[in-house]
Formats: sequence, C-alpha cells, structure tokens
Amino acid sequence: MRQRAVRTTPLDRTFAALADPTRRRLLDHVSRQPRRPTDLARGLPMTRPAVSKHLRVLRHAGLVEAVPQGREMLYRLASQPTRLDEVRIYVERVGRAWDRALARFKAFAEMEDDE
Repeated sequence: MRQRAVRTTPLDRTFAALADPTRRRLLDHVSRQPRRPTDLARGLPMTRPAVSKHLRVLRHAGLVEAVPQGREMLYRLASQPTRLDEVRIYVERVGRAWDRALARFKAFAEMEDDE
C-alpha cells in the first residue's frame, strides 16, 4: 500500500520546534538578548554544531532570526513572531472547544445527580 506524503504547515513546524525542551531553552535564552551559538552551547550537554542544528529548526519555524555579526551569527527572537500568534490562536480555539465539552459533561453529570 502506497502512502501519501504529508505536507507540513507552518503551524506543524512551530509545534515540532517547540516540542523539544532544548529548543525551548534556546528560545528562552535568545528572548532575553541576542546570542551567538557558541554562547548558547555553554552549559548545555551538547556540541556547538548540535546547538546550531536546533537553531536551524527554530529559524525554519520562524521563531528566531540569524543576524550577521562580523564572522559570526547572532540569534534573536523573530521580529515578526507570527508563528507564535498562530500557536496562540490554535491553542485558544482548542481550549474553547474543551471548555464547551467540559461544560456539557458537567451539565450531564449534574442531571444524573438529580435523578
């Protein structure tokens, strides 16, 4: 049986990037101030090339930007974090759906208690 390739959306890439705890940690660090990969690698149990791979995923997801600084790159939060806005909108929509489902369940459980 032949499988179709699944196309990833920007939202998929953002969630995939945020799913990794190391990438969330890197995102937290660059949110405070722009950093070089070498600086970001300090204190992490991985090599600088591994940090660079994580940063590349964050860039591809639109969460960080790389800014040339001499011979090196500085990484900072994306100036237009539209990807995070998309995540927020998605999570709020799912949250509202859960709120409605829980309200219906509560109403049902309360009806059962009254009987």
